[in-house]
Amino acid sequence: MEKYPIIGELYKCIKEFRRIFKEKSLPQLYLFIDRYKKSNVKELAIFAAGLEKDLEAVENAVVSDLSNGFVEGVNNKLKMIKRTMYGRCGQKLLTAKLMYDPHSKPG
Repeated sequence: MEKYPIIGELYKCIKEFRRIFKEKSLPQLYLFIDRYKKSNVKELAIFAAGLEKDLEAVENAVVSDLSNGFVEGVNNKLKMIKRTMYGRCGQKLLTAKLMYDPHSKPG
């Protein structure tokens, strides 16, 4: 970190951001955004400005235990299968492929 001080700043930023979510602290979020908007590291300043731009959604993410991660994961999986199968099969086979879950147990 002595040779590349930016690594230390990034590490500090990541730890602080994770602590905000762990402690569900909106005041810390606001301080974080103000501090890093003025950062000399351009990418951190852009990140902080993006958080501020969509502040309502970020506030909700900090204080809420709810997440749409599962839905996003399923959506990503379906899109990946669709891209993989594009031009190789008809609608019937694609539908069967999307419904198949190798981890499900026969019922």
